Amino acid sequence: MKKKYYIVCGIFIVIIVASLYYVFFRDRDIDVTLDKSRLILKNRLRNIELDRIPLTLNLNFERLLKDFKSISLKKIWSADLDFNLTQQPFFDLKNLYLISFDKIAVFDKNSMQSLWKRQMICDIVSITLLDGNNLLIMDKKNNIYSFNRNTGSENWTHLIDSKTDYFCDHVIQPQQITNNEDKRLLTGIIVITQFDTIKIIDLAAGDYLFSLQFEQEIMHLSQYDQVEQAFYVVYGNTIAKYLLDKK
Repeated sequence: MKKKYYIVCGIFIVIIVASLYYVFFRDRDIDVTLDKSRLILKNRLRNIELDRIPLTLNLNFERLLKDFKSISLKKIWSADLDFNLTQQPFFDLKNLYLISFDKIAVFDKNSMQSLWKRQMICDIVSITLLDGNNLLIMDKKNNIYSFNRNTGSENWTHLIDSKTDYFCDHVIQPQQITNNEDKRLLTGIIVITQFDTIKIIDLAAGDYLFSLQFEQEIMHLSQYDQVEQAFYVVYGNTIAKYLLDKK
């Protein structure tokens, strides 16, 4: 009886110690490992060739791949614009974002009611929808602005020296990385490429967290590799892998 009591007590002690260790020390590491395993499995499933699916599954592909012969487009609304668009329309759950050179106009996407308008220093080259109902705008001189999507109120702005004559020939879209993409992150970050420099910015506050300058202009930056927790950077004739190091 005593032996059984000691065994049960020992098991409870191990469980308590393991739980405390998980909560205070290893919860992020375990989440990261589980997330990596999920991503690897997801990618492997996506790469399965259709002709290798066993015939014993008895899938009715004719039913799955219906021939929609009666498909059509139906106009819901239309509106005349008093400005020329310089980029394709962007949208989220409620709003429609229209870009005209250095201006952005935001409308309700169901009623086309005007919500707010803003003008940048020079032509807008990209917009990115961020978490927290925010919007990131980059202009042709790589100035970056963060606005509230519904009100247009400015969250923060980072301006490049206005004396410079440099204009970007190609645009590398800013990237948002949150806890959904990397379980190690408690808050979201934005990865910005400006000329020869990669900068990491706190999504909410707009504070610079890290900056890395290269010897040549950055030509390409890959999407975030969630499995490897890394980016692939092309500068000049060089490609390099950079780990997002989170300590």
